[in-house]
Amino acid sequence: MGTLLNVSLPFFGLIFIGYAAGWTRIITAQAYLGLNAFVIWFALPAMLFIKMAQAPVFEAFDWKFVAAYSGGGLIAYAFTVGLSRLLFAINWGERAVQGMSSSFGNVGFMGLPILVTLFGDAAVLPAVLIIVFDHVLLIPLTTALIEGSNGGNASLPAIFKRVAIGMSRNPLIISTFAGLLWGLTGLNLLTPVETLLNLLANASAPCALFALGLTLVGRPISEGLEQVSLAAIGKLAIHPLVVWMLAAYVLKLDAFLTAVAVIQASMPTAANVYILATQQNTYVQRASSTILVTTVIATITVSAFMVLFTAY
Repeated sequence: MGTLLNVSLPFFGLIFIGYAAGWTRIITAQAYLGLNAFVIWFALPAMLFIKMAQAPVFEAFDWKFVAAYSGGGLIAYAFTVGLSRLLFAINWGERAVQGMSSSFGNVGFMGLPILVTLFGDAAVLPAVLIIVFDHVLLIPLTTALIEGSNGGNASLPAIFKRVAIGMSRNPLIISTFAGLLWGLTGLNLLTPVETLLNLLANASAPCALFALGLTLVGRPISEGLEQVSLAAIGKLAIHPLVVWMLAAYVLKLDAFLTAVAVIQASMPTAANVYILATQQNTYVQRASSTILVTTVIATITVSAFMVLFTAY
């Protein structure tokens, strides 16, 4: 129990403090928007840029790692969609968002700071690969299923173009590739620039976790609890367990990469799912509820995976 508290309590304590600050209205909605913007546009991008600029990307890239994580995510997605088809009278667009809720975790806002704190800079590259491939695979897949369900006439090239435009405006994706390109030049950052980026990067973990707590304030759980429960089981149990089996036993990754993949897979549903659901006007209420439910339960499940895999 002592190990569990030492590993997980600081992370989830920050989330709880953020929630308490929002619930008591110590921090207003306007202040939250400012903090959230700081994390998304400055703190996390600074960390990604400087870490990617210093990472031996091509030497460290491991397709088996990507296959283990993305394969586990797609299996969790298919599991949720398939079981939902048997259990619930909802359309394919709603099933798609439900499937994304079970496979698209909070790997950037929550997972990345946690992994860097746990394992140091070595975790940055594999964690970033997960962020990139989640966006490349799951957002187009879900968008295409929603379009098809709604009888939309958008072609696959049009869907991929819309997704590509969205990714090109994502500060986490931009900073990742900017850092990669800078690293390829072989140039060192000027000392004042590196110091500035490190100051911003060091603020990413506490601010991101605190802001995550704020996002949970006011999210209702008013309908579709059976559907939310299915997505939560997919996200917090099926996803990490399948990734574990693929990484450790099928593709035989080393203990460190297995730990990174499983801990990332154990993260609760990301806010990106709610954003996509809102943009498509599909499954919005239950997507919001899934984020809340998985984040609350993750205080136990993620803690367990963290303790299990920090002894790699």
